[in-house]
Amino acid sequence: MIPHTILPYIKQWKPYVPVSGLLLSLLLLLPSSCLMYSLSGSALPKEAKTFTVHDLKSKVALGPATLADQLTQSLRDELIKKTSLKEKATEGDLQFDGIVTGFKYSPLAPSTQDDKTSGSRVQLSITIQITYINKYDNNFTFKKKDFTQKEDVEAGREHAEEANMVDAIIKKLIQDIYNASIANW
Repeated sequence: MIPHTILPYIKQWKPYVPVSGLLLSLLLLLPSSCLMYSLSGSALPKEAKTFTVHDLKSKVALGPATLADQLTQSLRDELIKKTSLKEKATEGDLQFDGIVTGFKYSPLAPSTQDDKTSGSRVQLSITIQITYINKYDNNFTFKKKDFTQKEDVEAGREHAEEANMVDAIIKKLIQDIYNASIANW
């Protein structure tokens, strides 16, 4: 039961209740109807329907002969898997081109972890330079951006493990390229 002392105040507010409810409804609808937003931060324009990944090239003397081809195919597969874009041989709405500019092994110093000293390790790093063109939004276009990823292995095992290391690095590189272009992270 409402006390008699509050009743006059409630009667005063009754005309404002429908108006405030209407304003609240409009404010809740505004973000979904007027503003474009994305939880993933995607920079994929609505107009974009196609992509082109030009055959990547390699400027490195070391490494697998098929490294550039592996990167090209992995990038194509990633775009097909994670977007609704269709692949186009040339002049796609989104275009990727690039060059493998680095493939090198570097020795790592032994490290101590949990009172145990690990043996010498060797690190493989691969660098690729990518140009990304977004025909609908030049703000997301980038030219000759370097992406580098690394994997390390126990010294003396680098050649036996090279294929696995290259595969792991390619996955990381493709994710980095996707994040920088499509996901805009």
